[in-house]
Amino acid sequence: MADVFSKEKRSWVMSRIRGKGTKMERLLESKLIKNKIYFKKYPKIYGKPDFVVNKNIIIFIDGCFWHKCPKHYKEPLTKKNFWAQKIENNVKRDRKVTKLLKKEGYHIIRFWEHELEKNPEKCINKIVNKFTS
Repeated sequence: MADVFSKEKRSWVMSRIRGKGTKMERLLESKLIKNKIYFKKYPKIYGKPDFVVNKNIIIFIDGCFWHKCPKHYKEPLTKKNFWAQKIENNVKRDRKVTKLLKKEGYHIIRFWEHELEKNPEKCINKIVNKFTS
């Protein structure tokens, strides 16, 4: 099946995808503020996490497409080899980053974008529970 957009339009659409300041990041940020949880956005830590809370809890928000969510990932219909390799590299890097940061003593929390969108309060509770454990 061909792409529904022209090559130029697809290029423009893809150029609008950002790694920072996403809707889900803004949602989590507002919930952290509402719950009076101190955080820092985009700390200069290996793996480029989205947030750090309490200096040792690292939070990543993983997009369902870019990080191959088991529930929502849909293989692209075009450039299959390119996308398969790119997505697999993302997944491998996620595992490597998590393993290394755990070794350094950090607590890692990864949320899928659909988890945050569906139930942000559950995600906040997961963060709060890390404080108490």
